[in-house]
Amino acid sequence: MSTIQNLINLRKNPVMRSVGIYTFTNFFAKGASFLLLFIFTNPVYILPSENGLLSLFSNSMLFLMPFLSLGIIHSTSTDYFKMDKHEFRSFFSTGFIMPFVVMLASMLLFFIFRQPLKEAYGFPEMFAWLIPLITFLTFCNEQLLSLIRNNNEPMVYLKANVSKTIIDLGLSFLLVVFFAWHWKGRVAGILASYLILAVYTFYYFIKRGYLFGSIKKQYIVNELIYAVPIIAMQAGIFCMNSSDKFFLSSFTSDNNETVGIYSIASIFGSVIIVLCTALLQYVFPKIYAELADVNTNYRSIRKHFVFYLLAITGASLLIVVLTPVLYHYFINEKYHAALRYIYLLCTGYFLWSVAYFFYSFLLYNKQKKKILLLSCLSIIVSLTCNYFFIRRWSDYGAALSTAVSYLVVLILTLIFTAEHWKQFLLSPAPKADIETNS
Repeated sequence: MSTIQNLINLRKNPVMRSVGIYTFTNFFAKGASFLLLFIFTNPVYILPSENGLLSLFSNSMLFLMPFLSLGIIHSTSTDYFKMDKHEFRSFFSTGFIMPFVVMLASMLLFFIFRQPLKEAYGFPEMFAWLIPLITFLTFCNEQLLSLIRNNNEPMVYLKANVSKTIIDLGLSFLLVVFFAWHWKGRVAGILASYLILAVYTFYYFIKRGYLFGSIKKQYIVNELIYAVPIIAMQAGIFCMNSSDKFFLSSFTSDNNETVGIYSIASIFGSVIIVLCTALLQYVFPKIYAELADVNTNYRSIRKHFVFYLLAITGASLLIVVLTPVLYHYFINEKYHAALRYIYLLCTGYFLWSVAYFFYSFLLYNKQKKKILLLSCLSIIVSLTCNYFFIRRWSDYGAALSTAVSYLVVLILTLIFTAEHWKQFLLSPAPKADIETNS
């Protein structure tokens, strides 16, 4: 009975409820995507080459995102705890001007280079406006989720994310399966879901009083200065997470079919990233709040890290074991070649999940030089590994590159953040805690 009562008490614990809601929300989106993945990998509906094009489409938005967001999302998540309401309102309002301008400039650039992009990667002309627009809407969505987390509103987070997922995947399923729109149906579902969520996003911002503040030149200048290392960091994340698909597309001549097969395997491995994101959406605000306190509780930060590490370790092992089973029963045999390197992808994503935890300290303290240097090194490591391994071993080389590059990046991250993790990992527990435990 005591065990049952402990489980009931654990379920009622507000901390565990918040973690559970954030984790469930992210896994709901990924789980629903997985259910449709079994349909969208059927060549009757979407060909492997079309899945390759969709992968390049989504990764192009990841490439554009750091240049459009300019580090504003990171500033929002940290400055929320540092500014008073009036100051934050002006900062937040100013933060929408620059991304909007970048979106318009991106549309122009994509339009100018539309022919070379079509020849190199098979991009249709509609991508010239779709990629910048959806990237801007993604920025709005990330701002919404960041503020919901900071306001500690897990149920609002759940409703917003679940609604978007249902619209996105529901409409995609309808257009792909019943109207035979193929890859265009998938893109239409993504666009519609972001447009609808954008309506709620601005309603939330207005209701909370975050919009219509003063537009200040000071914030623009500060964000542009801060944007340089953040753009570099996000560019580094793009290179590590997504540049392998573009290398594959360049080094293979099968109309993106290899990219499609590899990208589906990446989706399975990226479940680790989904869990990482879900946990960090709870953990980061807690860590930032601890760091903002005059007397920082490093023991609390250590507890958060141990909990996080154990969770992603268990999830990574589970994914490695279950993926071959899911492939065997649900994924078309055209994609089964990827099973020989799924463990490499999972290893790489696990290592990145650990590394990204330590990034939080650099971001909170806005250590621009360290962020910039670490990001530049990450870009060099990733591009070098991708070129060397993919050129020789194609998609297997891409998976090997993922594992090797993330291992190097983790080592570099630990070196750059040593002054921070030594404080919460190596510092002894307070005497009061030791006496209590004894």
